[in-house]
Amino acid sequence: MLYDTRILNRETMTKMTNDIKKTIIDNANKYLKTETKEYTQEVIKAISKNADDSYQYAHNVFKGRFELGEKAISKSAYYSYWYARDVLKGRFELGEEVISKNADDSYQYAHNVFKGRFELGEKAISKSAYYSYRYARDVLKGRFELGEEAISKNVDYSYWYAHNVLKDI
Repeated sequence: MLYDTRILNRETMTKMTNDIKKTIIDNANKYLKTETKEYTQEVIKAISKNADDSYQYAHNVFKGRFELGEKAISKSAYYSYWYARDVLKGRFELGEEVISKNADDSYQYAHNVFKGRFELGEKAISKSAYYSYRYARDVLKGRFELGEEAISKNVDYSYWYAHNVLKDI
């Protein structure tokens, strides 16, 4: 509808404003019905290519397993651990290989997700006196022979290992 702006009165201005608002709303609704699905799929595909974005989407938006992003997540020990703990609330087998290469993530995965021995990560854990001690104390609740060499090189953890782990042996 065209308006001659030289002869507009208040009533006409109100009608014109309402017509413009209706047109904007109608166009937005048409866009949402036709374009949003395609746009959303493009955004989700982009999210799925990045470990951080995939984890954040699964945890904070989708609030559940995000299979499309699992390949990207599985390339990061950090996000594989957090995805298993916060999203899956259990094992994330696809990410276990990368988790096993990092002492911190292997320990956390064993302690908080696996809730038991995580053999695949023991080699990485054994290189750290701190994580070897914690793994023996918190996860195995007994000796961790593979980590004893690293523990023996640290006076503090040697003491705590003997005091808290070996005390009953």
